[in-house]
Amino acid sequence: MCLCALLASLMGCVSGVALSGPLGCPLPGKSPRFERAGDVVIGGSFSILLYNGTLFDFTTPPAGLPLLRVSPWGYRVAQSFVFAVEEINRSPQLLPNLTLGFSIRNSGDSVRGALRETMGFLTGQEEPLPNYSCHPGPPRAAMVGDTRSALSVSMARLLGLYKFPQVSYSSTLPSLSDKTQFPSFLRTLASDLTSSHALTQLVLRFQWSWVGILSQDDDFGQQASSLISQELSQAGVCIEFHLQVPSQESSEKTEAIVQKMLRCTAKVVLVFLSNLNFRRILYGLLNVRVAGQVWVSKGALHMALALTIPGVSQVLQGSFGLLYHSSQARGFPEYLAQLRPSRNPEDMFIESFWESTFGCTWPHRNSTVTGGVKFCSGNESLREREFPFQEVSKIDAAYTAVHSIAHALQDLIACERGDGACADPQRFQPWQVRQKRGAWVGDSGKVGEQIG
Repeated sequence: MCLCALLASLMGCVSGVALSGPLGCPLPGKSPRFERAGDVVIGGSFSILLYNGTLFDFTTPPAGLPLLRVSPWGYRVAQSFVFAVEEINRSPQLLPNLTLGFSIRNSGDSVRGALRETMGFLTGQEEPLPNYSCHPGPPRAAMVGDTRSALSVSMARLLGLYKFPQVSYSSTLPSLSDKTQFPSFLRTLASDLTSSHALTQLVLRFQWSWVGILSQDDDFGQQASSLISQELSQAGVCIEFHLQVPSQESSEKTEAIVQKMLRCTAKVVLVFLSNLNFRRILYGLLNVRVAGQVWVSKGALHMALALTIPGVSQVLQGSFGLLYHSSQARGFPEYLAQLRPSRNPEDMFIESFWESTFGCTWPHRNSTVTGGVKFCSGNESLREREFPFQEVSKIDAAYTAVHSIAHALQDLIACERGDGACADPQRFQPWQVRQKRGAWVGDSGKVGEQIG
């Protein structure tokens, strides 16, 4: 694989290369991941361990990335990726003579993390060296991820240089459909073009004529809110305020947004925020008197996660979220219920997830025993700790993405569909997978569109 020299400026420090001026420094330590060998390997980028929003100047080595929290949803979505791979490997019909391997990586819900892990997957190195691919093992077919559009955009620009397939299970930014900018990006759900139109129809159906908009200050927030603003204006709906919420955490700016909302009279608020930023706004509103507002989000997951916040019902007295019709992965709840750290020793995320879920500490992580410490046994049951709002949480979101890649590989090896070209399963190129068909949903909402 020949990598573009442009990547040196994107990835920062390159060992052994003389460059003038200050150098960017690699993040310390080995990144946690979950890997299994196979005849063909697919990658996955998930926001599992979320780091704080500290910004570095990239001129001195950072002290590390302090862990903010574990994302229970993100970890379960990653497990739906594993579940799909194991299901495919057991199937006598789908890729019967191949074993799928995988490499699950943590983006940390940051562009920096997503780029680093994507490059690491492409090059096969812990410290990625642009312009080189150093994994002599099995071919790598595609990358699944990421959750937010801001992360997927950065990944798509990088992967597009090599025509390396990327299948997102959650990114809905309309511009990602532009094959000129993002030739290798695919997704298993419709873009915001569909959801914005649906939200407009919801506003008109309830005859709301005076609304406000909260949007994130990134491509996702700007494009999605712009689409619905245009449709609402054409329909005669007035927009009292359009406030942009910063992607990076800022208590001062969050408080300023809350105060502006309190001075406005619109009772309907349209939300185009990440889950984390939506929670920040709600936490800010918990301390003030808010009554009679109706919250409308493009995704039901926003509302489901928000309703788990203690006392938030006084803010979310009325709320709407869009829920798209989709099939669920059969057997996945039972798979999660049987999950144990002892059965997945190669999973570098499961211990942190276990501590967060059960409020315990692993004995080997605590050198000094103090009173009141609850130790993890590893025998705790996830059956009693199901993720809330199973109907709308979409914790199996990555399942369809993995199956789409498997079907494309099947078509490639069996010389079916597309241009009829065949490929050796041990020597194919990723761009050949991109030319085949899978089971994904494009902007038209139809299943089984052409990848290329």
